[in-house]
Amino acid sequence: MTFLNPWMLAALAAIAAPVLIHLFSKPQLKRIRWAATRFLLASVEKNRRKLQIEDLLLLLLRALLIALLVLIFARPALLSPPDALTLSSEETTAAILLDNSASMGQSDGTKTRFEQARAGAQDVLAKLHPGSTCALYLAGAQTTQLVSKPTQDFALLRRLLDNAAPSDFSSDLFPALKAAADTLSPAQGRKEIFIFTDNQALAWKQLGNIRKLQEQHRDTIRFRYFILGGDGEDNLAITALKTLDGTAAAGQPLRCIIEVTNHGKTIAEKISVRIAVDDEAPQDETLLPRIEPGETKAVNLFVRIRRAGYHTLRATIPGDRLPADNQRAIALRVVEQLKTLVIDGSPAANPAARDGFFLRHALVPVPPGQAAHYYLKTALGTPGMLGSASLHQYQAIFLANVASLPRAASENLARYVATGGSLIIFPGNAANPGFYNSDPVFAPLLPARLLPAREAPAPQKFLTWQTRDYTHPVVSLWNDTAAGTLAAVRVSRYYPLELKPRTGDTATGVLLKYANNEIAAAHTESTATRGHPRGRVVLFGIPATTDWSNFPVSSAFVPLITRTLAYATNTTDPRRINLTPGQPFALEVPAEYEGRDIAVQRIGATGTAARPQITGRVERLGNTAWVRYKDTTLAGAYAVYLGDATTPQLAFAVQADPEESALKTQPAADIAPLLDMLPSGISAGSTAKENIAVDADKPGTELWFYLAIAALVFALTETGFAHYCSRAR
Repeated sequence: MTFLNPWMLAALAAIAAPVLIHLFSKPQLKRIRWAATRFLLASVEKNRRKLQIEDLLLLLLRALLIALLVLIFARPALLSPPDALTLSSEETTAAILLDNSASMGQSDGTKTRFEQARAGAQDVLAKLHPGSTCALYLAGAQTTQLVSKPTQDFALLRRLLDNAAPSDFSSDLFPALKAAADTLSPAQGRKEIFIFTDNQALAWKQLGNIRKLQEQHRDTIRFRYFILGGDGEDNLAITALKTLDGTAAAGQPLRCIIEVTNHGKTIAEKISVRIAVDDEAPQDETLLPRIEPGETKAVNLFVRIRRAGYHTLRATIPGDRLPADNQRAIALRVVEQLKTLVIDGSPAANPAARDGFFLRHALVPVPPGQAAHYYLKTALGTPGMLGSASLHQYQAIFLANVASLPRAASENLARYVATGGSLIIFPGNAANPGFYNSDPVFAPLLPARLLPAREAPAPQKFLTWQTRDYTHPVVSLWNDTAAGTLAAVRVSRYYPLELKPRTGDTATGVLLKYANNEIAAAHTESTATRGHPRGRVVLFGIPATTDWSNFPVSSAFVPLITRTLAYATNTTDPRRINLTPGQPFALEVPAEYEGRDIAVQRIGATGTAARPQITGRVERLGNTAWVRYKDTTLAGAYAVYLGDATTPQLAFAVQADPEESALKTQPAADIAPLLDMLPSGISAGSTAKENIAVDADKPGTELWFYLAIAALVFALTETGFAHYCSRAR
């Protein structure tokens, strides 16, 4: 027997309470000598013995009642007898696979699934026949070969097992199974693969390939599965964290959306959701009153980041039996200020009639009195100024209904984009498709060709933008219906866009489509891995006025413009600072950092951070310097210090797969065929279907319910007996 809450046993000291009360509550009698008393002595002596027995029984009942209550809270459980692990009495070439995905961190109250797996693997090593050899793998989305080739050095294997740690990888058993089968194939004699897993459904996503693999090796290799735990624990998880606003600016409020999913079978109530910046205390908090089983709820929280640079945001909820997904982090680059230039293609006397009117107000969506303190500054210009102006003072340039440009202006824009400047184009009535498609300097900047303008098809006389399945980061926000919709935008006239192929280190892509699957907006993307990346160019097929659509007066206009600007100006790809577990971190830094120490610090769920550990030095590759870090198996926020800096210069986040939080197990019927595939010469009676408990200390049936019934009986008995003892004596 074991106790799931053994620390509660300290409360057994409370048994002393009724004993002390019994001792100190004895009446203090005054002795008075009276001659006639001698006739009553025999009766009194007999009655006193009876009263003493009654008092002792009442004391015993009360002490036992307290002991039972303490034991109920200590949660005693019977130990499940481990099934016999029978191994061959001959030399075996073996491989042990430990599932080390994030779900293996779930606990049953005493041990995690991964700790149980390690204990089971140690048991296998202890029972392998002398002379056997064994390899050791960690199985997940990435396979870690701790010992790639079978060895007789079992001391090494035990040491590696003791030091093996769980990761936040996604679950996938097939890659490790294939690697182990390929390793064992050339060996002669008996061959077995031992797989320890929690049977999470996600781990079997390549079930078809696993069946084919076992069928391929059916006559030579035995696959033995050890299923840990039951159907999975109830689990509450943060499954998404993203910013809703466009550019993250220092000192400006930044709105974030946090999604919390209840993967359990019971209702979750009063869930506290917090958000913090870096390793600081939480800045905002809210309470989710109720989440039904299988339901996902989203909350909006706000933060302010004090200084520009790289930072992380951390969302947290209270802990449960799978701590890994009770937090989620995102990294972002914060700017001090953005300067943009809006080029009006056909300036009008009336400011409201200018092509850049709506753009200007969308870029600075604050009252005029607050514009001076807003992080985004906007200047107005004409096409003629582009040839001589110093464009590098602007992070982005908007071309609003520009017909064509002089050669000097095109060349200046080309140099601007080549050195990282961003260009966002809204062609209109005045635009000349011939110039956009054929100018030798300007045309190569664009991601698509402008086809002749056309009217929206009948009978509606208008086109709408796509209503779902947004894939680009700029518009993915609208996959959540709570954020609104882009379908309200109606376009009566437009330039069809024909996406260009990739050229050199510049790729092209679709940002947004119409409901009829035509391209509504396209973009370029630099794929260069070294040197300063080219700036992004975004091309829409409509003007930023109400001439051809209701886009400028729709609710989507301001958020789409600000998100497009944020995407265009953020030349640091978010995917380079928001990684999946196991993905190396690599980021370019100024050349003067070459040779400086790199110290990395992981920030925990509570905001506490370990001391920064030096992991290497800044490397020089060609004309640039790079920071590299490989140990990203654990999800969370990371801060990077360069040289002797006391504050981090870089930051990145590792995000686990949200599907890993669903602890639902694979139905037994689906994997039963795998357990029946036995090599020739092995009988089905020798634990063909393993499904065994590999941990001898695994708790079985809990006894608290039976103790609660006993406590109720004792309480009723004590009440009745106390009433009986209180009669006149």
